[in-house]
Amino acid sequence: MLRRRRGTLCIIGVLTAVVVTASARAAEAKPDPSFLHGVGQVVAGVVFELPKTVLDATLTEPPVIGTAVGLLAGTARALQVTTAGLVEMAAGFDPWGIKK
Repeated sequence: MLRRRRGTLCIIGVLTAVVVTASARAAEAKPDPSFLHGVGQVVAGVVFELPKTVLDATLTEPPVIGTAVGLLAGTARALQVTTAGLVEMAAGFDPWGIKK
C-alpha cells in the first residue's frame, strides 16, 4: 500500500514539474507587439465580439436572460479586445524602423 502511494506521488510530482516548465516556456515565447496583430484585434473586437457573445449567451441561458447577459458581456468583452488591440498597435508602431 505504501509503495503504491509513493509511486503515485512521484508521478504527480513529475507531471507537475513538466506542466510548470512548459508554462514557463510558453510565457517566455510571447512574440513582440505587432501593429497588424493589433489591427486584427481591433477589427475582431468591434465587428465580431458582440454578436458572438450574444449568440453564445442566448444558446446557453434562457432566451431573454441570455440575450441581456450577452449584450452586457459582449459590450464589455468588445471594449476589452478593442482596447488591447489599440495598445498593441501603439506598442508595435514603428514608422522609422528604429526598434529593429
